[in-house]
Amino acid sequence: MEFNQHVDAALATFVENTKFFREMADAMSEFDDGGEIQKLLEEGAKRRVEHAENLIRLKSKHQSLNQAMQQVQSESATIEEFEGTWKERREALDKKRINVKNIGEFKNFTRAVQAAASQGSAQDTQANSTNQDDDLIIEGVEETGGEIYSLYDPWSKELMKNPVRNTKCGHIYDRDSVMLIIKDNIGIRCPVLGCANKTYIQPVHLVEDAKVRQKVRQQMAEEAEEDATSSEEEEH
Repeated sequence: MEFNQHVDAALATFVENTKFFREMADAMSEFDDGGEIQKLLEEGAKRRVEHAENLIRLKSKHQSLNQAMQQVQSESATIEEFEGTWKERREALDKKRINVKNIGEFKNFTRAVQAAASQGSAQDTQANSTNQDDDLIIEGVEETGGEIYSLYDPWSKELMKNPVRNTKCGHIYDRDSVMLIIKDNIGIRCPVLGCANKTYIQPVHLVEDAKVRQKVRQQMAEEAEEDATSSEEEEH
């Protein structure tokens, strides 16, 4: 099993454990006069989110290194050129800070744990939180019954420039990123946490998504405006 698959399995286990403890708490609620069981449930869910943040950070770095290595391999004509370029690329990645809280996978996981730990339904939890994150889109996907998408590519963790939708599951990636990943790998599945699609990604499965592209452009404009505002404040 690959490293990323181990991480996905661990995250899925965290969610299932939270559901189990929620059911236990419900069954013992009549004996919980002081709210101690509910408190333990909430503390456990919080710790799982913290563990997930660390795991997703490692997964993100692993994916970035893997993608960078494939890029260097395709760009290098000799072993010496590969070694020199790879050293520079890896050092740059090591210095790069990964903000896990902005990664769609972490946001999806957090919502899944919150839904599992709460007495309300997962649908209610998602509905109440959709207005809290500007970089998320709610889409109706037949295979999953609705999904929350990040505007950041699941492999590169960068804001997507050319979003494409996987017609087999509805999840979205950056075209350049996914094409680079599947170029020399025929056994790549959708990397989104909880995706039930087991079909290997093929170019024919990828279609442009104009709606998401427009959302990406809006996000880019907002980030550019924020950067300009920050620069002006620093000058003053």
